[in-house]
Amino acid sequence: MPAALDLANVTQKLALVVAPLVIAGAHALACGDAPAGELAPGQAAPVVGSSGAPGTPGSPGTPGGSPAGSSGGGTDGGLDAHGDGPGTPPVPVLAAPVAMLAAEVAARSPGTNAAIAVLDLKTGEYAAASDTERHVSASSPKAIWVAAALDHSGIAAVTPYAQPIFRDSDNDAAGSAIDLAGGADAVNVFYGGKAGMVDSALTQWFGNRAATNSPRKLGDDNYFTAKDAVTFLSRLDAGTLIGAAETAQLETWMTWSPRSGFGGWLGTMLPADVRTSMMHKGGWLPPGCCGDDATYNTLNEIGIVEVAPGHRYAVAVLARRGTDWYGKQVPWVERASCVIYRAASGTPAASLSCND
Repeated sequence: MPAALDLANVTQKLALVVAPLVIAGAHALACGDAPAGELAPGQAAPVVGSSGAPGTPGSPGTPGGSPAGSSGGGTDGGLDAHGDGPGTPPVPVLAAPVAMLAAEVAARSPGTNAAIAVLDLKTGEYAAASDTERHVSASSPKAIWVAAALDHSGIAAVTPYAQPIFRDSDNDAAGSAIDLAGGADAVNVFYGGKAGMVDSALTQWFGNRAATNSPRKLGDDNYFTAKDAVTFLSRLDAGTLIGAAETAQLETWMTWSPRSGFGGWLGTMLPADVRTSMMHKGGWLPPGCCGDDATYNTLNEIGIVEVAPGHRYAVAVLARRGTDWYGKQVPWVERASCVIYRAASGTPAASLSCND
């Protein structure tokens, strides 16, 4: 692998890349087998290239978006990006690095199935790989459950649970957030309605919390897609998800999650000042946690990263089933975050190493 990648040159040459990448989606509570029809570890699935942003009316090729492989920045009420107004669309900068990450994962982290979605919240550019495949969501949607709780019960009621949820990823506190959202069924209504998450669900949680309206597309597991996660993040950033005060509070709480290392993988390889303002929630089901490493071995990161004042991007990197979770899958997720930041910010590879 070359020491540095000339993304501008690759962007000009890559119109469409097809690479192996599989996905699946949500949090494992009862760690059952993946449903029939889901791709097995190592089995190839086509990459969804740079496409229309989540929420864009559907076209052939990409569910809910532009045709696979197209480069798109159009948005609608489903996903909110804040562009600079009418004019020539910016040159795409995200498609090439996302395609590269999708192509390399099999070699860098054997067995890993991965999904990526990234939306530049200023330009509207969206790029993705396997972004509509469902993944066990682990603890990443705790941020979404808190949003639902804020919407239903307000800041004062949710505040006691914020620190344990974001600092420690506490499962009991997350259960209280579900209760403050109106219960598991209400969380799913929030998913499909205000959050725009059309293929995600909370199925069950600790404390005998169970939803009656989950489609159970991953059996007993909770699940989401990379595209749905970025749709949620884009609405949060746009201020259309919940009230203004609630939005500001949730964004502050999301900076309480670890800045690097365990639980903070999104920021591990980012510049120090970028890590400080990063808003995210990691999720993990490491080897030995759930009785079936071939199905789980999950590591998710969803978040909003600022590259300059007024310029942010929303990102979801979902990975699972890697045969070496600590030694290879974790470093690949950290590298993926770094490569995406480098592209979105225009930082030269010579100035920021992403373990190239």
